[in-house]
Amino acid sequence: MIIRFDLAEPQFSPPKAAIEGTIAALRDGRFRYSPSRGLPELIDAIRTYLRETRGLQYGEREVLVTTGGKFANYAFFSSLFRKGDGVVLLKPYWTSFAAVPEMLGLKKYEVWSDAPYHLNSDLLLEAMTKRPKAIVVNTPNNPTGGILNGDDIKLLCNLATDYDLWVLSDEIDWAYTFDGRKHISPASLAELRDRAIVTDGFSKVFSMTGWRVGFAAGPKGVIEKMHSIQEHSISSPTTFAQWGCVEAIKSSREYIADMLKKCSLKRLSVMKTLKTIATLDCPLPEGGFYVYPRVLDRGSKGSLTFCEELLRHGGVSVIPGSMFGDTRATFRLCYAVSDDLLDEGMKRLVKYFNSKTGAKKSKKEKMNEAM
Repeated sequence: MIIRFDLAEPQFSPPKAAIEGTIAALRDGRFRYSPSRGLPELIDAIRTYLRETRGLQYGEREVLVTTGGKFANYAFFSSLFRKGDGVVLLKPYWTSFAAVPEMLGLKKYEVWSDAPYHLNSDLLLEAMTKRPKAIVVNTPNNPTGGILNGDDIKLLCNLATDYDLWVLSDEIDWAYTFDGRKHISPASLAELRDRAIVTDGFSKVFSMTGWRVGFAAGPKGVIEKMHSIQEHSISSPTTFAQWGCVEAIKSSREYIADMLKKCSLKRLSVMKTLKTIATLDCPLPEGGFYVYPRVLDRGSKGSLTFCEELLRHGGVSVIPGSMFGDTRATFRLCYAVSDDLLDEGMKRLVKYFNSKTGAKKSKKEKMNEAM
């Protein structure tokens, strides 16, 4: 059996209320088309959720329920920009942030973030000379687990106002913050309120990946354009799934606290194991449910080759850093799995690296060990 650490999918049970709410909707016949912008009841719940978790105030016409957070991001790119427009991506970035602009014929200006995920003012100012129309941020970051801090958000604000930028703030992992850190939404700054589009969903924080419900919040004019994209492509999100999301938000406080506690313990357990592997360098992630190690002795071999070898010889699946715009020998490992799978997977990882270390020993070293 392959141990899968490659999926960015928390393997926890969704809120019981979300499951019961979805089933009740089906039993009660609430399975017809919903309004194309989403159920009014869910829009109201999302407005409350954003206010209570991030201090964000939005009106009814400033929220759009989407088919997953991914479509919210797609609608942002497709509604605001035209072929040839440029967007700034911070590396490492989630794969779709590069794929969607490519599909739409947009120009990508890739800028390295400072580890684990902080803004580099010099590099960003250089990118501004190319006159981009937007900058994309994702905090906590997938794949590194880094979190934008207050200084980063201020710099982002200055760039957006000085260079007339739209800001896409993907906050799908907002709740996964550790060691006393707090998530700061760029939209919480008054200067960015009408420049930022916040996207989020129910997949990561509520473990409701199969419901495929996300949302976007931002200025009314932009949300209307994004709504038009949705209305004339996928029509609307699944009706009974949205009712489940209403119930998820009602039970969010206790559920999120329990989920965060579980992930905090898993994070420390994984890091303890990774520190025993001399050929790995892995900073302690600030958030998310990922670790992002770098293999130190790969020479010219890239991350894809390493991940293929680990899968073939170690029985463990991870995602190569090349998927995130990273040319180094890095990989993403998602630890939001059951304790049994996590323990077995980490044992295999250690065994794989130990075998590689042993293979590099000279004949004389092996003879001395045998004596």
